[in-house]
Amino acid sequence: MAALESLLEDSQSAFSRLMEKHRSSRKKFLLHRLVVAARLSCTLEDRSTVAAHYEKLNMSVQRSRPGEELTGLLLLYPQHTLHVIECSTEALLSVLQDLRHLEENPNSALILHPRILLVSHDLSCRLFQQWSCIMLSESESRRTEASEEQNSDKLLNQTIKQLLRLGCHLYNTQHSTGSTMLTPDEVLKDASDVVPPAAAVYRLLQMEALLSPARYIGTYHSPIHQPLDSESVWPAVEHLQIV
Repeated sequence: MAALESLLEDSQSAFSRLMEKHRSSRKKFLLHRLVVAARLSCTLEDRSTVAAHYEKLNMSVQRSRPGEELTGLLLLYPQHTLHVIECSTEALLSVLQDLRHLEENPNSALILHPRILLVSHDLSCRLFQQWSCIMLSESESRRTEASEEQNSDKLLNQTIKQLLRLGCHLYNTQHSTGSTMLTPDEVLKDASDVVPPAAAVYRLLQMEALLSPARYIGTYHSPIHQPLDSESVWPAVEHLQIV
C-alpha cells in the first residue's frame, strides 16, 4: 500500500510539473492589449521622433523574441498621445519597462506623465493587424468634443470604446482595400466619431486613479502577485463592447 501511495504521489508531482510547464509556456504567448496616454515633450514638427522610438522598440522586441511582434496604433495629437499596443506577455513587460524609463527620465524623454488607461489580458485575437502611427492636426483632434459634464469613469469608458471602434475601422479598411499602407486622410475619412478628442486625453491625464508604468509594474508584475480572474482587464470595469 505504501508503495502504491508513493507511486501515486510521484505521478501527481510529475503531472503538476507538466501542467506548470504548460501554463508557463502558454503564458508567454498570451495576447494582451495595453492602452497608454501621455503628454508630448517634443514640438509639433518633431512628433515623428516618437513614432521612430516605438518603431525601434518594435524591431528590438522582434529581434530578441522572434514571433512576438507588437501591433497597434499610435495617435499623435499636437500635445498628447494615445497608444494602443497588442503583444505577448514578455513584449508587454518590455513596453512597460520602456515607459517606466521614459517616466523616470523626464529631461530626455519624448513623452511625459504616461498613464495606463487599460490592460486587457488573454485576448482571443488581434484587432490591430500591424503597428501604425497617425499624426493628427489641430482640426482633426477636435472633430469630436469631450463633454465637460461627463465624469471621469464615463470619459475613460467612452475613450476606450472609440479606440476599439477605430481599430475595427482600420481592420475593415485594410481588408476591403487590400492595402496595408495607411494615411491619415484615408483612415479618418467618415470616421470622425471614433477618434478620441484631444480634450478627452487631456482630462484623462488628470485622473489620479490611473496608474503610472512604475506603479503598474510594481503592483502587477511583482513575484508575490497572484493574478485573479477579475484582473483579466485593468481597470476592473464593465465589459467593453464594440458598438
